[in-house]
Amino acid sequence: MALVSTVAMWLSRYDGKIIIEWFGWEIKSTPAFFLLVLSSLIFFLYLIFNLISYVINYPKNTLRKIKKIRLNSAKEALQSGIIASYYGNEKEVTNSLNKSKKYFRNNPLLLLLELQSSIFQNNDKSSFLILTKMLEIEILKPIAIKGLISYAIKKKDTQLFKNILNKSVNKKFNFSWIKQEVFKFSIENNYWKVLADFLETQNLPNKKENKLILSSVYFQVALNYYDKDNYIKSKEFLSKALRIKKFFPPYIELHCQLEKDKNKRELVKTLKSYWIKNPNPNIENCVNFAFAKEDSISKLKILTNILSKYNDTYYKYLILGKFKYDAKLWGASKTALKKSLSYRPSKEAYYYLYKIDESVTKDTISSMRWYKLYKSSEENHHWNCTVCGKSSLKWNSFCRYCKNFNCIKPASNNINIKKNKNEIFTEKNLLNKF
Repeated sequence: MALVSTVAMWLSRYDGKIIIEWFGWEIKSTPAFFLLVLSSLIFFLYLIFNLISYVINYPKNTLRKIKKIRLNSAKEALQSGIIASYYGNEKEVTNSLNKSKKYFRNNPLLLLLELQSSIFQNNDKSSFLILTKMLEIEILKPIAIKGLISYAIKKKDTQLFKNILNKSVNKKFNFSWIKQEVFKFSIENNYWKVLADFLETQNLPNKKENKLILSSVYFQVALNYYDKDNYIKSKEFLSKALRIKKFFPPYIELHCQLEKDKNKRELVKTLKSYWIKNPNPNIENCVNFAFAKEDSISKLKILTNILSKYNDTYYKYLILGKFKYDAKLWGASKTALKKSLSYRPSKEAYYYLYKIDESVTKDTISSMRWYKLYKSSEENHHWNCTVCGKSSLKWNSFCRYCKNFNCIKPASNNINIKKNKNEIFTEKNLLNKF
């Protein structure tokens, strides 16, 4: 504004003439008028240029606005489809996918929507192709890996499972994200070695739970090798499991099967330590496996040596009673079995007492009473699943009912019960029930 005022004052002070000659024409004007006309002409040309530009670009700008509106609509459809997929609205997912895929290509959210749509349609081939595309997008890799493992479970494809685990090595996501699917595949296909190799490459947090998981996987690998008569490999993986969980009953049992022809003194020493640290009914199986070539009397002597500790425990007298029965020491067997009943009623004890009275003492009345107690009592389950609650006599690294991994824990009735002064089970009390 100050500049315009200065120019106007200057022109009024220094008035003059401007003469323009052009093709015989002569135009005279004052500088002020000339500048006014020139400014008006420039302004007019500017308006004309903008008008022409607007007319020329009008179709393109209109298309751009329409595309923007449709793109926003596609974004809204994509978001609606993703939300609809969570509550299973298949129709909304399909409609949203049809609207959004016209304007997006290889968009992460679009791939997720396409995957959900193909799952709704049970199109395995399409799902597999989409999941492989998702592997190429960094943010979708964890979802793709989990999905492909689920696909491998469905198709029982061990090679795909192995390849996906290899792709998962050193990926920046928590193993717990794929843990359930990985264990499910391994359980259903008895495929543990690849999982053991994978877990060894993972920098799992040094937590007790992770150690127990790795230990159980090592044990499953050892079992598989044992079933294939590859005892060297079986020992290798069992030793890894034992380093994590030294006196766990199934591990000791397999150890006895693998070492049955080795140094007897060392086996006795191991089993004595095991009984002291973790007195468990499977000590019976351990002795039978480790000393399979010994006769019944020799086994009884070995067992008595091993069970020298804990004189006030239920399992000790039950197991001794069974071994004395096998050694045909009927009276000693009956005494031990009755002593186990003074701690706790037991279906096994009732059965052996019934067999002794029926076959040896020929006491029909007493044998029938033991038989009735045997038939009416429940099996003493040693293990329970913490997920489905089912019970079993034998431990496994997974539940054979619900297929969950590392969920089998000692049953509440698998406590090596000591005598309760307030509740003593005597032969008279037991038989008076009938």
